[in-house]
Amino acid sequence: MTDPVPGASELAQALAGEAVLRHVAGRRVLDLGHGAPEITQWVRRVASTVSVAPLAELDQHGDALQIPAADTTYDAVYCLRTLPHLGRDEESSLALVRSLLREAVRVTAPGGLLLLEINNPRSLRGLAHGIRHPITIVAAGGVLVEGDHHVTRYDSLGRLLKLAPRELELVRVYGIRVLVPISRILSWPLLGRVLAAGEWWARDSFLRQFGAHLLAVLRKPDPNAGRIAHP
Repeated sequence: MTDPVPGASELAQALAGEAVLRHVAGRRVLDLGHGAPEITQWVRRVASTVSVAPLAELDQHGDALQIPAADTTYDAVYCLRTLPHLGRDEESSLALVRSLLREAVRVTAPGGLLLLEINNPRSLRGLAHGIRHPITIVAAGGVLVEGDHHVTRYDSLGRLLKLAPRELELVRVYGIRVLVPISRILSWPLLGRVLAAGEWWARDSFLRQFGAHLLAVLRKPDPNAGRIAHP
C-alpha cells in the first residue's frame, strides 16, 4: 500500500518547514507571529533556543508593533502566515508590515537571518484569484470587502524588499506551492502524487518565482564581518 498524498496545507507546511530548518540549526531563534505552530515544534529540535511571539501578544500602539525583546537578541527570526494578514485596510496594513519588519531587524543580531513568508501575486494561485494590485481581500475564490475583517496581502518579492529596511541583503528565495494552485488536484491519484513530488523540486528551481507563497531569506549585515582585530 502506497503512502497517501498529503493535502495542500500539509504539503505547503512541509515545504516551508524544511526550508526554515535549513537556516536555524544551532541558532537563537524567534518565531514571529506564531503562524505555523507545528513548524515551531520542528525548529525546537535543532535550534539552540526558540522564543515565540504570537501576533496577539505583541505591543501595539496605533499602527505600530513592538516585539518584547532587546536589540540583537536572536540569530534568526522567521515569520510565517503573518505578514499577509496584518491590518484592517490598505493603509493600516502597510504601516503594520513596515513596523513589524523594522522590529524584526532590530531584534536580529548582526549577520543574522530573517525568513519572511508572503503571498505571491505572480503565482498561478494569485492569477486564479484575479490579483491585480499589491493588496486585496480574498475569500472563497472571490473578492470581499467587509468592515473589520483582516486583509490578505499579495506582495511580490520586489515589493517586500521595498517595504523592508533597506540594509537587508537577499540571500535566498523558496517558492511554496508552485505547481498546485488548486488543492483538489492533489486528490487525483496519479497526477496528485506526481505534482506533490514535483513541488519539492520546484521550490528551489527557476520556477520558484511562481510559488503561491514566497519564503524570502534575508541577512542583516554585520559591520564587523571581515575586519581584523588588532591588539
